[in-house]
Amino acid sequence: MDKLNGGPRTFEPTRPSGAPGRSADGGPPPGGAALGEGRGPDTFVSASATGDVRGAQPAALGDRTALEMHSAFFDRNHDGIITLRETYEGLRALGIGRVLSAWFALVINGALGLPTSRSFVPTLSITLENIHRAKHASDTGVYDKDGRFDPQKFDELFARWDKDRDGALNARELVARTLGDRDLFDVFGFLASAGEWAVLYALAGEGGKLTREQLRRMYDGTLFYELEREKQAARRSASAPA
Repeated sequence: MDKLNGGPRTFEPTRPSGAPGRSADGGPPPGGAALGEGRGPDTFVSASATGDVRGAQPAALGDRTALEMHSAFFDRNHDGIITLRETYEGLRALGIGRVLSAWFALVINGALGLPTSRSFVPTLSITLENIHRAKHASDTGVYDKDGRFDPQKFDELFARWDKDRDGALNARELVARTLGDRDLFDVFGFLASAGEWAVLYALAGEGGKLTREQLRRMYDGTLFYELEREKQAARRSASAPA
């Protein structure tokens, strides 16, 4: 785990044999965008697919932490910097409306830009490799202080708040978690946590619940790519001639 999380910040997405990659000069493959541009790598190995029920670092994370991979969805050009426009584009790709996406992007980048910056100059751009610096209080603790996935905290999340033991968290259980994990006098962290879970529930909730598998994919950085592909497929289907 330490070896996986302590190396240089490089990432080469996993892709099936024969899938197109970059050209010899490092540019995008002929006739298309760079691999994963605007939609993520072709193939991600979800932690749940590794067979390790304890949630060890999935192979697809490479040298990045789980929090970096979770956030990398919004790094649309894969340069390690998430601009205000990229956050907006990522939110739109998940199916959020224009007005809400613009507002969320301003709030997210406004809050995370300076803590993740390499300098003390105010900025609305997020530096991906420093995303762990932007962790707020009143959260689940599933990401540790360095942004790595903590399997014990993930188990604890369900042990404490999955009251009906169905392997999922419903709206009432999510509200209880948000209130129960609130740190005393922590207004910002509480509101940030409540907003994050509300948006995730709206985007990915199935049958009024967020399943353990969905949350595992959210933490390992694969869920947003899956949601984007679902939105793309729905748009293609809607625009296809009858």
